[in-house]
Amino acid sequence: MADPKEWGIAADLRKILSDDTGNLSSKRVLAVGWGLSVLVVWIYVSIKGATMAPIPWEVAGIIFSLAGVVAAGKWGEKPPVG
Repeated sequence: MADPKEWGIAADLRKILSDDTGNLSSKRVLAVGWGLSVLVVWIYVSIKGATMAPIPWEVAGIIFSLAGVVAAGKWGEKPPVG
């Protein structure tokens, strides 16, 4: 149950960043942090240059790799059946 003093968006963010047992997932925090950081920098550079800035394949690769690790980790976090 969410803390009654916690705002709705904070509870949703906690749910996204937590594993099935409610513990904070460092993989998810890392993936979301990288994704948001790249997005903020890309928006800033695009606005500053008045054109859409390219995203290097190396940066895109890191983001896709982190997304894959989180997706695979979600499957691996499930408790064994039995």
